[in-house]
Amino acid sequence: MPLVFDDDRCLFNTGLYTRRYETIYGLFEPNTKPDARQRWFLKGFFKESDPMLVSFEYLPCRVRFAEDPSELVFDYRLPIRSNIDHILGDEENLTRIPASLMGEGNSLLLRRAFEGAVAEAARRAAANYTLAVPQFYGGRIQLLLPLCLTGDKPELALTIQREDGFYAARTCLTLDMAYNNARLICRPETSWIKR
Repeated sequence: MPLVFDDDRCLFNTGLYTRRYETIYGLFEPNTKPDARQRWFLKGFFKESDPMLVSFEYLPCRVRFAEDPSELVFDYRLPIRSNIDHILGDEENLTRIPASLMGEGNSLLLRRAFEGAVAEAARRAAANYTLAVPQFYGGRIQLLLPLCLTGDKPELALTIQREDGFYAARTCLTLDMAYNNARLICRPETSWIKR
C-alpha cells in the first residue's frame, strides 16, 4: 500500500532516499483548524529510522509505476508510429521546435527532419536501451527518446507509448519538460536529459 494510516496520521513512501539510502516518508496529520479546506497537513519528511515513525507497525511500500519491468525498457523490435499531424501541426507543439525549422517555407524540411530524427532515435535506443527514459503519464508508462533535429545534440524528447505491437508517438516535449516528468519515476542517469 502506498498510504498507511495509524491513529489519525497518514504516511506515504516518497520513493526518495537519504544519502545513506534510508527510505524517506511523508507524514501527514489531521488539520485541526476550524473550517479547514484540506483534511490533512504535512507534518514533515522523515527517514525510516526516525522516532516519529515508531508507532507505525508497517511502513508503506514505494509506488509501482509498472507491473511489468519490461515496460520500462525500449523494445527495438516494435515500430514507432508517429502522429505527425499533431506533433508538427499543434500550435503548442510547434513552439517547442527549433526556430531554424519554423515557418511556412520549412514545412517539408521540418517533416523530413522529424521523420529522420525519429528513425535515428529508434536506432540509437536499439543500440543503447538506456537512452529511452521512462515517464508516467495518464496512468501509463511512456518512454522518452532524444530527437536531434538540426545537429548532434538532442533538442526534443519524443514520447512513445507501447500499444499492441507498436509504439505510438503522440507528442514531443522540451528537454526541461522531459526531465521533470522522468524524475518522478527515478533520477535520470542518461546524459541527454540532464539539466
